Amino acid sequence: MFRHPRLTAAVAASALLPSALIALLAPAAHAAGAFPSRYAAPYLQISGGDASDMAADMRASGDKYYSLAFLIPKSGCTPKWEDDNSSVGAFRSQINALKSAGGDVILSFGGESGGELAQTCTSVSALTAAYANVVHTYGVTRLDFDIEGSVLDDTSANSRRDKALAALQAQNPGVQIDFTVPVDPGGMESNATTMLADARSKGVKVNLVNIMTMDFGDGQNALADAESAADGSAPQLAHVFGVSSGQAWGMLGLTPIAGRNDDNEDFTQSNAGTLERFAASKGVQELSFWEVDGYDKASGYAYSKIFNKI
Repeated sequence: MFRHPRLTAAVAASALLPSALIALLAPAAHAAGAFPSRYAAPYLQISGGDASDMAADMRASGDKYYSLAFLIPKSGCTPKWEDDNSSVGAFRSQINALKSAGGDVILSFGGESGGELAQTCTSVSALTAAYANVVHTYGVTRLDFDIEGSVLDDTSANSRRDKALAALQAQNPGVQIDFTVPVDPGGMESNATTMLADARSKGVKVNLVNIMTMDFGDGQNALADAESAADGSAPQLAHVFGVSSGQAWGMLGLTPIAGRNDDNEDFTQSNAGTLERFAASKGVQELSFWEVDGYDKASGYAYSKIFNKI
């Protein structure tokens, strides 16, 4: 997602152990609560420099939920945090502080340029163990997979990820899986729907598909394109997952860039208000945006406050 600047050995070993022992190997974390049926969860590109701001951001903005980006491959089956190369386990105290204050997080793998763990971890069992370790270390119930660019067309990696996620959910049925994908004004492209169909066919219980309503082109109407992308994507979700129109809207997430996009398209605060009302009227599950620290904080958390109305 997004054009932006800027596990340990026990994980591999845990692939050889029963799932009950995986939980014993990882440190305990505060239990996560359930997400509401409608919520805002903006992205935070987390690092040591901004992790401690989450609880303060929540008090200032009203944000209870954050999508933390991105977990990418360090090597093989070992993930790390993209922005400052921190290992899994970093930021746990700050995440627990947010949970203690009534918030929660979604942990996002992948992104635009950092790499995708299913490409570097070529064993399904080891990939399952890596995901399980992240879930237990942070005490989370929600994982997001931002799949875009050439990764969307990597059918081997997509199949491996889907098998691992199905196995993870078999071990821990409380884990919810989200996918974040690119979108055009008319809806998702075929490689995105093919990837989602594979997840369903492998037995992954998909909670949410978050479409990146951004970067449609210099001079384009960011709001109109976001709404038309959502209108095009909901029927696609109904078809892929065999659900009703209302259920498809309830599986949808919308994620613009807060303010000026990378291609000089501008998603304004007025646009955000209109999109929030559109999303609420359609029954959209999640509103998000890129990104709290770099884009929204300077505005006095204007986008957070608007999207939180959902």
